[in-house]
Amino acid sequence: MKKRFAILLVLSLGLSACSQTSLKLPDLLGGKREIVTFSESLYRPQQEFEKISCDVSEGCYVVSSEMEAGLLIGNLVRSGQRKAAMIADEDLDLDKIFIYALALAPSTFEAQYSQRRMMNGTRRTEFTITMEDEQQLQRSRVQAQRLVTELINPNQDQREVIQTLHDWLVLHTQYDTEAAKLSEAERKQSLAFRASGVFERGKATCSGYMEAMDLLLEAAGIGSIKVFSNTMDHAWNLVSLDGEMRYLDATFDDPVPDQPGRVMYDFFLIDAPTLQLREKYEFDPATTTTISQAEYEAYFQYCFS
Repeated sequence: MKKRFAILLVLSLGLSACSQTSLKLPDLLGGKREIVTFSESLYRPQQEFEKISCDVSEGCYVVSSEMEAGLLIGNLVRSGQRKAAMIADEDLDLDKIFIYALALAPSTFEAQYSQRRMMNGTRRTEFTITMEDEQQLQRSRVQAQRLVTELINPNQDQREVIQTLHDWLVLHTQYDTEAAKLSEAERKQSLAFRASGVFERGKATCSGYMEAMDLLLEAAGIGSIKVFSNTMDHAWNLVSLDGEMRYLDATFDDPVPDQPGRVMYDFFLIDAPTLQLREKYEFDPATTTTISQAEYEAYFQYCFS
């Protein structure tokens, strides 16, 4: 199972060093303003993001919370953008922003950033996102869309669609016990930790199951976020089932050693109280560098409200 997230660094966000000022950032910075939305997104498509012209060609986004910043980055990455700049009025928890963004991204990514001091002490952060393998991601997306086209019946309801995708994933994938023993450096080079491990090799670790499930759901127009537990060394999905929050763990629904033709449903679309009864699950605590179950669920409600 995957430790942490194969991250090079924790994303940093622009902060304000002058909390005593009564001016808001848009007033402070001036320049042309525009409202940006991601209307095709599965994640809070009605959300309006303010972007201000600045010395960065892409412009500067104004954000006010960790969830908003994570949503913005997640939507940018999903839509194919890899560079942006953000500014904020208040100190924000930078580690949480990165985890929130990773929960929405279609694949593990790395982030590099630089900061500049602007007028009146405000700091602006520019960041560049690098997907671990863009070509692999695009191949996986194409394969996910092809499978959805082949497998899904237009008359199926949402639960039936999710079950069809879940069953395909379990039936066509073996848990890669050898890959789970790899070092962090070796894991970065292994397909078992990507959706492509499922689609191209039929073998993956929990990260591969999770990413493949996420791409299949995306192709079917169903929203989900990715959940990580450093404590468990594990990752799984939190799915929007007709607007309701449900956990789905295809890894734990796949017998080890593999049993061809067998699919389990112990961890299929279960609610939070049921998940808490499962002895296997242990979320991280709420700290400055980790997100708790309550925070993941609050973020889910934010993304799908």
